[in-house]
Amino acid sequence: MLAATDSCIEQVSSVIGCCIRTITNWVGLYNTQGIESLNSFNYKSKKSYLTFNQINQVIIYVNFDFPENTKEIREYIKDMFNVTYSEEAVRQLLVRRGLRLLQPKTVPGSPPPISEQKQFVRQYHELRNETGTKILFGDAMHLHHQYLPNRCWGDPGCPPVFETNSGRKRLNILGAYDIENHSLIHLTGEENCNADRVIEFFEKISQCYREYSEIYITVDNARYFHARKVSEWLENNPKIRLWFLPAYAPNLNLIERFWRFAKKNLVRGKYYKEYKTFRAKVFQFLNNTTDHIDELKSLMVEKFEMIYA
Repeated sequence: MLAATDSCIEQVSSVIGCCIRTITNWVGLYNTQGIESLNSFNYKSKKSYLTFNQINQVIIYVNFDFPENTKEIREYIKDMFNVTYSEEAVRQLLVRRGLRLLQPKTVPGSPPPISEQKQFVRQYHELRNETGTKILFGDAMHLHHQYLPNRCWGDPGCPPVFETNSGRKRLNILGAYDIENHSLIHLTGEENCNADRVIEFFEKISQCYREYSEIYITVDNARYFHARKVSEWLENNPKIRLWFLPAYAPNLNLIERFWRFAKKNLVRGKYYKEYKTFRAKVFQFLNNTTDHIDELKSLMVEKFEMIYA
């Protein structure tokens, strides 16, 4: 009616609250097809170019071949079904089916039998309940003075660029994690991990837990833990007992989670121009684990992941 009174399209758009393009389309429909053409929007949902079964086949391909990007999936659809999708359309298709871009986990290629892993967990809980016994999760980590990039949002036309370090300098850390109070005993320095450093580390642990009659430290089968010098020291200091993990079973050593947490906070997405700054940040973090107590309580729980061969 407004259009019939010679009102301009802009005025009609302002009164009705629709865009100018919509008003123009409606006037055109009325002039060419009559008023009945305005009784329905005649909306039809966009049909997928792939059938239901073809989409399922694409999902199976993604779940078993693990393509790195939507370009690979787009090419698969083109080769298999002769249907061309844009990469954005592929992304939307995957999202609708509950798929996401994930960071894969890695596990040892030759894990011990499940029975051996479960036996370790049973022994752990038995020792955990013994009075006067302390269990620590021990391991070594080598932390390089190097920036590790994180995924981040940015403008594709001007992607973020970060400086890196040479990576030649590193800190060698011997650590023992106490799951009860989320504290860490560590021996950190530029020196390589060897028998002498291990003994110094054990002496530090012994001093920190003087009130305990037995201290079990879970460790892997690194050569320095089996060194003759270390074995002789352990014979003279029976309070410290090494509890060796099954081979290829880092999943049973809870300190591995803490190391990942430490790397995330110290080097992942963090740049330190000078090594001394990096070194100071590492010591500050390792000496003050209680600053992250809420995160550690949810992360460092006594649930052991079983790895199946």
